[in-house]
Amino acid sequence: MADRTDEEMVLKLIERSRLLIALSEEIPTETKLQTQPLLKQLEQLCADDEPDVDRIEATHAMLCRELADYADLDALLGAMENFLPR
Repeated sequence: MADRTDEEMVLKLIERSRLLIALSEEIPTETKLQTQPLLKQLEQLCADDEPDVDRIEATHAMLCRELADYADLDALLGAMENFLPR
């Protein structure tokens, strides 16, 4: 298995988070509608040639607050933190 870059890992974790949110019956629709655009924003911020670390951290923090009640997503976001640009 080839080593993945930090950016590839973040993008994979974002995609898994997006899928888990979409499929979850326990997450209210309002939360789904609030978090999907945040995941898209985080994806775009991380893919920039010169990532805006402050915006990335702020977006990630908002996602963590919104999804803290959902253990699987909380774990994905925690793992994501290890690969975010600093």
